[in-house]
Amino acid sequence: MARISEQEVTLILQQSLDLVLILDPGDLTLMFVNDNGANWLGYTAAKLMDKLPIEFMPEMSAAELESILENLRVLDEGEGTVVVTPVRRSIGNDHDFEFRLNLIQINNREFVLMSGRDIAERLAVTDQVHNLLADEQTKSAQDKTTKLYQRDAFLEIFRNLVSEVGPDGLRLTLVMIDMKNLHEINAQYGQSVGDRVLRSMGSLLTHAVTKDDICSRFSGRKLCILMPGKGQNDGLMLAEKINRALAKVKYSEFPTLRVHTSIGVAELPEPNEPELLLEKVISQLREIKSAEIAQEVHRLGLLTLQLP
Repeated sequence: MARISEQEVTLILQQSLDLVLILDPGDLTLMFVNDNGANWLGYTAAKLMDKLPIEFMPEMSAAELESILENLRVLDEGEGTVVVTPVRRSIGNDHDFEFRLNLIQINNREFVLMSGRDIAERLAVTDQVHNLLADEQTKSAQDKTTKLYQRDAFLEIFRNLVSEVGPDGLRLTLVMIDMKNLHEINAQYGQSVGDRVLRSMGSLLTHAVTKDDICSRFSGRKLCILMPGKGQNDGLMLAEKINRALAKVKYSEFPTLRVHTSIGVAELPEPNEPELLLEKVISQLREIKSAEIAQEVHRLGLLTLQLP
């Protein structure tokens, strides 16, 4: 294998369009952030060196990050892992990012490479780092954990369906399920139990929907259902059906384990970009301030991106 210098590694990472971080796995301090990523966050790279990653990842605790990094050491060499978490800019709303984490060696020292992209706004560009970190899963239509459609396949179906939406065309309803406490489940019970919960959710959705509905794991803890030919009330009925089924799910080894969900239901009255529609649903769910209950359902109305 050819050897490249630390300066060449830095140059490659700087050219990435992703948010690229290199962490010291010992104390979680930042050792490197690329200029594109720093600019997106609203800081200079030098300013970010004074911050821990969890300071701009509001749903990621230090303990959870330490657990993820520890798990990297037991994976096969080069396998890595994927984490989806909101990232906070200095100004503006949080954005969901998908990070690929790998252990790397530089000058015989061990570091953690995190390369992430904004899920809702990611560009159709494959740069050097993204190609190196690409997972074979992205070539498959099925998410390997939930057995639902993975994001890219789902977006392609969504794009085809939403183009037919309109007053005289197709009715289309979107249901988004946020597994609010998935991070806590992973932290408390371990990643294997979290994956078991995801498999259970995938099975539950598969049995709850009709043959015409399309289910997807859109991101780490967010699941989506498209309901072609159906309206918002149909979506609300499905959401309540899912909640009733969730209330019956028990894990004998972990009697207190419960999945907490927030479900948003919206009908799409006009064609638009699926990524932007999904981002708006995510934003609306985040803005809803309700009492902390295990399962909640929100009617989001007719989802339009036109300004009032």
